[in-house]
Amino acid sequence: MVLLALLVPANAAAHGRGPIVALDDRLKIDRPAAGIAVRVLDGDRSLRVSVEPGRSVVVRGYLDEPMIRFAGGAVEANRASPTASADRIVSAGSGWQRVATGRSFAWHDHRLAPPAGSPVGSAGRWSVPVTIDGRRAAITGTFVRVRRPSILPWLLGAAGVAAAVAALAARRPQSRATLVLVLAVVAGSAALLAIAAFSVRDAPTGGIEWFQLGGGAVVAAAGATILARTSGSRRTAAAGVIGALAAAAMLSSLPVFRHGVVISALPAALARLACAAAVVGGVCAAALSLVADRSPRVVR
Repeated sequence: MVLLALLVPANAAAHGRGPIVALDDRLKIDRPAAGIAVRVLDGDRSLRVSVEPGRSVVVRGYLDEPMIRFAGGAVEANRASPTASADRIVSAGSGWQRVATGRSFAWHDHRLAPPAGSPVGSAGRWSVPVTIDGRRAAITGTFVRVRRPSILPWLLGAAGVAAAVAALAARRPQSRATLVLVLAVVAGSAALLAIAAFSVRDAPTGGIEWFQLGGGAVVAAAGATILARTSGSRRTAAAGVIGALAAAAMLSSLPVFRHGVVISALPAALARLACAAAVVGGVCAAALSLVADRSPRVVR
């Protein structure tokens, strides 16, 4: 159980740079210029550019200075670029420094961030100037501020589920241990589903966050093994701890209830439902495990 407790916080902290799981703005990219492909990554804060073979591309910084160069099967950053050093692509200095091999590179770009305080429904433009084979062009797109969801229905639903669990436990005290086990399994499964959905979408490089996904799988396998190999009060106690860990793993994902755009492979509603099930089910399992063995005894 100590190993599980150590794995879950590390797994929860593995979300790219943030963790960023939800935002208030939806970003879109216009059709890019010929010779390059563009994606928005890492919670809509990073830009990934892929260059066709034989093309020479230079991405320009906030001051229109050369910042990143794609040429000859390598990616280089200009150490003299204030933008490159400010975005921590390279340290300040002089000359070009290789930062990647191949024809693709992703970096955090503040030009993708919309102005603070934009009203709901407002739309704006963003632009990143580039030079493709010596000709000026630009990577452009739009952002739209979306409405934040109401958290009240989720709070009412959580309160209703907790009340139902408490009522069932009070009415059928002999079934408390089974109820703890069911709640722990539901919470653990929901947490694993949410972790997998987030890990597929929020990796800063555009790929899958394998450490996060693998950590969730290890925790789930360890929890299942513990529940299968224990019985009686030990299984109930283990289920309570697993429920608490499932709820704790979702603490970094609670922003999904406060922002309109969820960075998840699941639809926003399903991602929120998975997080809610993990938190509510886990907390109920942990709390109920403390009183599961306090059933009234029948005296003959």
